[in-house]
Amino acid sequence: MRISLLILFVLFFVGAVAQGKKEDVLYLKNGSVIRGQLVGSSDQQTRILTQDGSIWSFNKAELDSIRSEKRYRNFAYKTKGFAHFSELGPLVAGKTTVDGVTTAAFSFQTVNGYKFNQFAMLGFGTGVDLYATQTIVPLFASFRGDIATNGTVLPFYFIDAGYGANITQDSQAGEDFKGGLLYAAGLGVKIPFNRSAGFLLSIGYRYQATQSIRNQDEIDTKYRRLAIRAGFFL
Repeated sequence: MRISLLILFVLFFVGAVAQGKKEDVLYLKNGSVIRGQLVGSSDQQTRILTQDGSIWSFNKAELDSIRSEKRYRNFAYKTKGFAHFSELGPLVAGKTTVDGVTTAAFSFQTVNGYKFNQFAMLGFGTGVDLYATQTIVPLFASFRGDIATNGTVLPFYFIDAGYGANITQDSQAGEDFKGGLLYAAGLGVKIPFNRSAGFLLSIGYRYQATQSIRNQDEIDTKYRRLAIRAGFFL
């Protein structure tokens, strides 16, 4: 619980910081607009550093006004069309094995689908979940949507459901492994870095059921994990 609250705090802190970023904007009398950071000002001239590293100087007579505004983003929000997500990260857990041993796990997944509008993207995902004692290949449907479309950080939600194929090699003792139901849900933030792509961070709950058969005895194992992921989107 403490870990989940901490991660949620980090996600929303990142969002709040990014949303609050400002830049200086020079509005010139000739209609031009220059964005960047002021690096010097006198009674005669104002100097501004732009994102490409250039420093521009303007006489006071050329200026109409100087403002502080939200940072301009060079990002074209996609309302519909192809969507892609690639994500990886740890699966944080408690005691989930038959013997009650806490095990580490790592997960990678990719999702491709079609975005119908801001709130609805339907896709198909796969990847690999590497538990300490078993290896699962998830095959699932993913439903996702954006909570907001403006700003430098876009919060989103996701709901995944499907089947985890168990590819764990049979043990020398003759133990046979099988997969089972999986589902996941959570929240995240997208951080655009160009006109069509960006980074993402997310946190969610992930459930995976598996089964092993040893000497005709069926042993059910259920992995309940806190999935913390980072990746990119298109």
